[in-house]
Amino acid sequence: MRKDSLVFIALAIALVSPSPTLPQSFTSASMAKSPRIDLKALTNKAHDGNPEAQYQLGLAYQDGLGIEKSEYEAMRWYRSAANSGHTQAQNNLAYLYETGPDAIKDMGEAVKWYKRAAVYGNALAQFNLGRLYLDGRGVQQSNEEAAHRFQKAADGGHAEALAALALMYISGSGVPQDLVKALKLTKKAIKQHSPAGEAVLGILYIEGLGVSKDLAKGVKHLDKAAQNGNAAGQYTLGLLYHTGQGVKKDNEEAIRLLRLAAEQGAIPAQAALGQIYECGQGIPADSKEAAIWYRQAADRGDAESATRLTRLFLLGQGMDKNVDEAVKWFTLAAEQGNPYAQFNLAELYASGSSVKRDLQRAFSLYSLAGKALDVSEQLRQISSLLKQDEPAASPQAASQQ
Repeated sequence: MRKDSLVFIALAIALVSPSPTLPQSFTSASMAKSPRIDLKALTNKAHDGNPEAQYQLGLAYQDGLGIEKSEYEAMRWYRSAANSGHTQAQNNLAYLYETGPDAIKDMGEAVKWYKRAAVYGNALAQFNLGRLYLDGRGVQQSNEEAAHRFQKAADGGHAEALAALALMYISGSGVPQDLVKALKLTKKAIKQHSPAGEAVLGILYIEGLGVSKDLAKGVKHLDKAAQNGNAAGQYTLGLLYHTGQGVKKDNEEAIRLLRLAAEQGAIPAQAALGQIYECGQGIPADSKEAAIWYRQAADRGDAESATRLTRLFLLGQGMDKNVDEAVKWFTLAAEQGNPYAQFNLAELYASGSSVKRDLQRAFSLYSLAGKALDVSEQLRQISSLLKQDEPAASPQAASQQ
């Protein structure tokens, strides 16, 4: 199980991973209360050029409200409303560009429409831009710009942005570390009924940051966050049940909570489930289930999960043995800087047992891994082999020197 700070993990879950708990849409009160939607009248108004009707029709298609769900039709109507300056439509159009299937996904368009909505004061668009700047997706990574966007969103009344900003003040990311300010922001978020605020306060009590360490209070706030669908709260509380910290150890409850977070796209939860199933931590080992969760985390760029998934491919555990897939995932993890993936991939190229032998590639990978691991013996051996492989100079070449 990972030992990363809960603060940084919560920041990753709450801000980088799109979550259903974040209000990506602002459905009107009348639409939310009515079980039936007069789609014919709404469509007629939309065709007549009414931006609000176009936006509402986009919502209907996005969520499948009284009509077959279609992201393509949702984008069509959002775009019509967005071109008329409807900021909520602009935000939702950007969100679909960010999170939609590959045929739709376009981070450049997502950033463009988020920025357009933000310019006209849409707090959710500011928050979404903050997430992108924090992760460097579609924009150049900048903690400072992320904090700036979160502050703008918070000023606009976005409760989740208050919690996001609190996490940045706790970690000192993009702003000077200030636990007092972080606590104030967290409590303000909770007053606005923010599940993320409950999760942050729970973590503060668990870690003893800005408050006296109190596991009972931490669990109480994490439970509130988890019950309201917050992935960071679900993940953190799941870990506590897994370890028995602050609560009675309960592996079944731990897995339930971790699954809830993982199903929302929380990469740390997906990785944690993979390790629990692979190692049989409190439950029977299940390599097939481990591979499922490792693959989900690896698909979203988690290098450690990619490395663990590769080992399963090489050993044929939970899946058919597949060296090509193993090399693919090792390469992905190695390119992301995972030293163990770099080392293991170097071993494959050095031995030539599963791939074509490539001593130069092995040497380069060992050198990269050497920034974190002791690979002096491996580099010595590869250097010796490379010298042996150097072709001896021909007499003719020697005479010309």
